Amino acid sequence: MSPGNAGEEDILEIIDQRRPSSHPLKYIVGGVVALAFVICGYRLMLHFTPRAVVGAVSSPLEKSAALTGRFLEHLGQLVTQSRVTKTTEIEIGRVTGMEKVGPLIVAKQDLAVRFTNVDEHIFGTSTAEVRAAGQANYFVPLLGPAAVWKIEAIEKNGVRVCVVHAPALHVLTPVNVDTRRIEVRTTTGAFRSNQQEMTDAALADITPRLNQEARLREPEVRAAARKTIAAFVKTWLEGDRNWGPGHNNAIQVLFSGETGAEADFVIPGFYDQP
Repeated sequence: MSPGNAGEEDILEIIDQRRPSSHPLKYIVGGVVALAFVICGYRLMLHFTPRAVVGAVSSPLEKSAALTGRFLEHLGQLVTQSRVTKTTEIEIGRVTGMEKVGPLIVAKQDLAVRFTNVDEHIFGTSTAEVRAAGQANYFVPLLGPAAVWKIEAIEKNGVRVCVVHAPALHVLTPVNVDTRRIEVRTTTGAFRSNQQEMTDAALADITPRLNQEARLREPEVRAAARKTIAAFVKTWLEGDRNWGPGHNNAIQVLFSGETGAEADFVIPGFYDQP
């Protein structure tokens, strides 16, 4: 071996002697760390699959869309719905008795009225069409100067008849108006602006017109009123042994100004006998 090569080998041997020898534990630790990285990577890959990644991204979007839908629904309800509140104020007035009249309600009648108000003017014609309904109550007075009652007994064809002379039949005014059934339709001319005035005037006409109709129809309710008065008198007669059960009795009701030929005989609770 040449002298030059021998010197190089000596230097390499000296360097190798200075380098510390690797311990086997170092390789074991490195292998454990590498295995841990592999296991962690595998578990991460299991959790972060493409489906999981898409789900994680889409879930907030779905929640956001749901919240937006609920907000829009609530906003729509606020816009389309209204809150209705009702307040009532009442002032208690004086309470008085009916000692001057003491009306006895003996009949009632349902009324329906339909009328049209027309206002003609050079600038056009305005109209108000009204439909309204009410109930009229008819009475006879029990007290006061007009309460003139008379009861007499007569015999006719073997029937004992109690003739009741009652006061005149009257309508109790104002007639009760059913405000839920009022209908007003107003039209105005091309150059007129009195729609509200026409409506107000039409509403003001309802009660007077119903009162008038109730007075005109008073003869139609007399038959029903006679039965009510006969039933009222019958309660008195049933306590009298001359008029109680077992007797062939009848009751005839005559209003003021009527004659016996104008009224039927009434047997309350059984039948009418002419």
